[in-house]
Amino acid sequence: MKAGEVRRKKIGIIGVGNIGTSILHGLRAADMEKGREDRKIFISDEKKEQLRVFESDSGIEICASNEEVAKNSEVIILAVKPNDVRGVVEAIAPFMNEGGILISVAAGVPTSAIERDLGEGRKVIRVMPNIGARVGESVTAICKGEYAGEEDEEIAEEILSAIGAVYVVKERDMDVITGLSGSGIAFFAMVIAAMADGGVYEGLPHDLSLAISARTALGAAKIILAGDKPSSIKQMTASPGGTTIRGIYAMEARGVKAAMMEAVIEATKRAREISGKSKM
Repeated sequence: MKAGEVRRKKIGIIGVGNIGTSILHGLRAADMEKGREDRKIFISDEKKEQLRVFESDSGIEICASNEEVAKNSEVIILAVKPNDVRGVVEAIAPFMNEGGILISVAAGVPTSAIERDLGEGRKVIRVMPNIGARVGESVTAICKGEYAGEEDEEIAEEILSAIGAVYVVKERDMDVITGLSGSGIAFFAMVIAAMADGGVYEGLPHDLSLAISARTALGAAKIILAGDKPSSIKQMTASPGGTTIRGIYAMEARGVKAAMMEAVIEATKRAREISGKSKM
């Protein structure tokens, strides 16, 4: 039995919006793939209609309140909006099991702020997944608070690995990762859409152009993850006087690189603003 295996049998998810639902689907898919039937997932959301789609899943129990989720769970995943974190945490604090772990998905909310509202000695893990979780391709950064140990961090890492890649980082880097990954997936989507529009301009049907654009981006990502540098892709494709170098010239002339850098910088700046407000 792995460390923390028993505590992973009862998981609560408060908030089943985009990220909460993605984590839920990832966990259920992982359980079914492994033939695991002993894990129970308790869920709640202020929008009750969002819970109805899970009524037929025997591995999921819909709870009437966040407090009920807290009572039944050994690990709680808090997937609510940053502005709602404090109210939810204060409400569930008296009902959390001793030794329970709270995993927060809220962007810009530091572990210290959650620990303040949850109570001294409570275990908090902060994570930043992105919407790639919908297809099992999330990039999730994870860090532990003051009272959580390495075993707690490993438990959270095991849970979040059900929706994609997990990277253990320092909390001081979480705001940058929010801008780079949490927001960045939307930036890449816009680039893919822009390339597709270029194909449409030149005569391709939109659906075909969009599929080719997305697949091209996927190929570039896989080459880089396999170990090649972005500059290597440029060298492999940009022959003298060819099409690629002409396109790269156009990108440089339009300041595409600077615009992408600025997007990450501005998103990071906003994450830091949110984080600063959360410390108050």
